[in-house]
Amino acid sequence: MLDINLFRDSPKLIKKDLEKRNQKEKTRLVDEIVKKDTKWRTNIKKLELLKKKRNQITQEITKLKQQNKSATSLIKEAKELPSKIKTLEATLDKLKKQINEDLSKVPNITHKDCPKGKSEKDNPVIKKVGKPKKLSLTTHTELAEKLNLADFDAGRSNAGKGFNYIKGDLALLDYSLQRYGVDFLLKQGFTLVTPPMMLNFKTLLGALNGLEDFEEVVYKIDKEDLYMIGTAEHSLVSMLKNKTLRKEDLPIKLCAVTPCFRKEIGGHSVDMKGLFRMHQFNKVEQVVFTTPEKSDKQLEELQKITESFFKTLEIPFQVIEICSGDLGAKFIKQYDIEAWFPRQNAYREVTSAGNCTDFQARALNIKYYGQGNRIYTHILNNTMVATSRAMVAILENHQQKDGTIKVPKALQKYMGKKIIGK
Repeated sequence: MLDINLFRDSPKLIKKDLEKRNQKEKTRLVDEIVKKDTKWRTNIKKLELLKKKRNQITQEITKLKQQNKSATSLIKEAKELPSKIKTLEATLDKLKKQINEDLSKVPNITHKDCPKGKSEKDNPVIKKVGKPKKLSLTTHTELAEKLNLADFDAGRSNAGKGFNYIKGDLALLDYSLQRYGVDFLLKQGFTLVTPPMMLNFKTLLGALNGLEDFEEVVYKIDKEDLYMIGTAEHSLVSMLKNKTLRKEDLPIKLCAVTPCFRKEIGGHSVDMKGLFRMHQFNKVEQVVFTTPEKSDKQLEELQKITESFFKTLEIPFQVIEICSGDLGAKFIKQYDIEAWFPRQNAYREVTSAGNCTDFQARALNIKYYGQGNRIYTHILNNTMVATSRAMVAILENHQQKDGTIKVPKALQKYMGKKIIGK
């Protein structure tokens, strides 16, 4: 969430940025937050005066008793103060909760260099790598079923659409991508973490884009204050919740490989059967905690790591910068890698790298000691590889005329073979 002081000092800045994000309807929230915050601060002063008065009366009563003088009127007044204080504290708690709920709905302030646009159609392409293959292919689902590498119908029958059984060399390819992704990050100084795959509401809210994602994305555990993570990022950023770090220990670079669970998968037609859109998939994730002055540079480094990784998979891709109207609520700046999928004859998203600045850190209370103060850390995240889409890209881009699939050189030592389906 944003710093409340920004609403007090620069509400016009927030409103202007909401318009840049094409979310003008949320400008009313800014006024609501300012109004409630003003009321909250007024009541805080009243509470302080009541507590001060209570202490003064207590001292006066003690003094009068020591002088053997009557304190009846003061004692009566003193008895009325606790209920007044309790009522005011309840009002303050209610206001604070309302303010925090409203704050969770207001997105981060975009980076000055974030391109302005209304939707994903306005995302500029900033780089292309490799030459797209224009091949007439069978779908990856038909190919996987023909080679007995998946049972998509059993997944649908037993769990519903968006769930699959993959087996044999395709399952091995999944694990190979996971292990290669982790090894790639370990060489870059990341620490591997095995995190929880369920989080409570308060924690997950701090890691998410706000309340909207709970309805659209997250699976809830029935009768428990627990939710399935949509990405390892949720667990990794939460690991340092309520902690104050040492500046000399930053940056802290963490990675994890976990299943991810998403309620909403969207899409139609060919995408709905197979690996491209799934409710459950595996992903290697990167998270970095750093200082404000280094977060811009860190974003470029994260992006460079993932681009290098996909080059080794020998998959053509392009890099786009996400425009203001398509930018995630917690990000100020974001890059996506879009791999080439010959069957769709299109580039489609496979990774996202974003700088959240202190947006998540405020919600999760993660700080570091710096310049004699406790300062909120900046948090960044990036997909290293979501194996489901990477497998589709490999099946389609490395499919050979005889129906087999060539294993990218970088994965051959993990797979123990050069060809799938031979």
